[in-house]
Amino acid sequence: MLQMIQILILLAFLLGGALAASLRLAPKPRIVEISITAALWLLLFSMGFRIGNNPELVHSIGTIGLLGFVAAVCTIAGSCAVVWLMSRLSPHAGAFRKQESAVATSFNAPMESGGGRGGKVAASLLLRLKPPAILLAVVVAGFIAGLLLPELGFDPGIITEWTLNALLFLIGMQFRQSNIPLADMLKSPAVVALPLATALGSLIGGLFLAPLFSLPLARALALASGFGWYSLSGVLISNLGDPLLGSSAFLANMIRESLGLILIPLLGQTRVPVMAISVAGATSMDVSLPLIEQTLGPEAVPLSFISGAVLSVLVPILVPLFMKL
Repeated sequence: MLQMIQILILLAFLLGGALAASLRLAPKPRIVEISITAALWLLLFSMGFRIGNNPELVHSIGTIGLLGFVAAVCTIAGSCAVVWLMSRLSPHAGAFRKQESAVATSFNAPMESGGGRGGKVAASLLLRLKPPAILLAVVVAGFIAGLLLPELGFDPGIITEWTLNALLFLIGMQFRQSNIPLADMLKSPAVVALPLATALGSLIGGLFLAPLFSLPLARALALASGFGWYSLSGVLISNLGDPLLGSSAFLANMIRESLGLILIPLLGQTRVPVMAISVAGATSMDVSLPLIEQTLGPEAVPLSFISGAVLSVLVPILVPLFMKL
């Protein structure tokens, strides 16, 4: 019930922004775009600050961080692998699949005088890495600030929450200003296929955790069922009798969210750009949505939001189910 209310609140901010644009109350598109970038940076800085400003979390990184990191990598790899396979088997599932980006095309272009092929490839790679590098730097800056400053007398999550709400409102404006046919988007099979493929891939990735860390299979699947929603999955697992695994789940999903923010700009330039939505997991409907929108364009917003919402609903169902097995 609580998750449904949260989804409705996020949806309300998206629709509110779209309504404001429809009533011609929105600023010019360029101003909206700049505002989205500024709010995204503030959100990432706040996320890093919350990690660095929490002594318990900083202390736990050394003891349970390995399991959390490996779990994040396995679930991300599994999600991307299944979505990639889905795009090969069903062209309809790859709704945002594209042949080749301009950068990818340049890799296959003939060498021009005055510059070698290797230099062009290196320049293209640097161009791709620049956006995630900037985002990572913002998160690291927030983490360092959190370490250096004393603990705050209030929950910094309040700032994150309202920054996120503002972002979704701005995204709603931008989506309406783009005049994208929403009805056509909702008819796409990817609306159902993408979140299910993401969930299946995450669980397959979680299977590798059992032999690697001598975990019972059900526990490994419970750990993989957070889909990036760290604030719920860790609490659920801890309350169901395994605080250590719950702490690892918290870190695993926080790391998945962080790695997702780095990978989204890179995956969005591949031949299967919907992997950029899949890698975000449940956060594709909120925290990662602004970056997905900037990477794939406003037309990706409906699919991204629906995918994240479906995965979020699955978390409180799958985690207790696997913990009870």
